[in-house]
Amino acid sequence: MDYQGNAQFFLAIKAPGELEDVGDAIFEDHQAFMSRTHHRDGDNALLQYTVSKLTNDDGTVTYLLCEVYEAPAGVAEHIKLAQADALWDPFHDFLSKCEVIGGGPGTIISSLW
Repeated sequence: MDYQGNAQFFLAIKAPGELEDVGDAIFEDHQAFMSRTHHRDGDNALLQYTVSKLTNDDGTVTYLLCEVYEAPAGVAEHIKLAQADALWDPFHDFLSKCEVIGGGPGTIISSLW
């Protein structure tokens, strides 16, 4: 599916190696949260959700979280839902111990299929 023009939220998270188990658990819980709370159609629709993980040569672990929404309203709703969820505090505690870049909504300017 071509996502050009859709809204994207992303985080690149570089975690200390000793937090790998914590990060893995956070993203397992995050996927469950996304599945139970997010729309599949309309302006708030979550069109794609991925998390990838890379173990770096220095022992750190990088997670890349990518969420694609139909429109920026989906990202706004995501933030609202996340702030009300029990995962909010543990997720942000994890992030506070990592290097983080990203956010959103950004607009996808290049996409294939």
